[in-house]
Amino acid sequence: MAAVLNTGKPRTPDVVVDETWFSDPEVCKQSELWYPLSKTLAEDAAWKFAKEKSIDLVTINPAMVIGPLLQPTLNTSAAAVLSLIKGAQTYPNVTFGWVNVKDVANAHIQAFEVPSANGRYCLVERVSHYSEIVNIIRELYPAFQLPENFSLIVEWMFLSTCGSSTKIFSQKRFL
Repeated sequence: MAAVLNTGKPRTPDVVVDETWFSDPEVCKQSELWYPLSKTLAEDAAWKFAKEKSIDLVTINPAMVIGPLLQPTLNTSAAAVLSLIKGAQTYPNVTFGWVNVKDVANAHIQAFEVPSANGRYCLVERVSHYSEIVNIIRELYPAFQLPENFSLIVEWMFLSTCGSSTKIFSQKRFL
């Protein structure tokens, strides 16, 4: 969702973020959100190239991707969860969209195999505040020492991934 969310527009509970939203490169630059800027510029270049060459293009913009890893290194989403169980004193006071990696993989397959697939797709299975993530981990692994409180300071990883708003998504379902 990095190429979607950073528009500078308010994201209140009545706002639905969908595939028509594009991150504004100037907002990303002013906020020093380099990861979302790179995603935004890359997607923009892909759309321009596809139009010039008359190529059908489908882009998939997942929220925080969680699930089994294929690679030996952590992705941003897994690292965010790992930080909770490795001694974090607090958790971020933010709400994120989450999606299972298997659903992301399936979306890529569908984008390739379904002839009518076109345009942009935002993938969000569930929207959860970080306190919900902490509670899920606590329920599954009661021996883990997990943070009890949220932080008023949003750490760099969350700023660079999803912007500085304390409420990232509305509670409405994304299509």
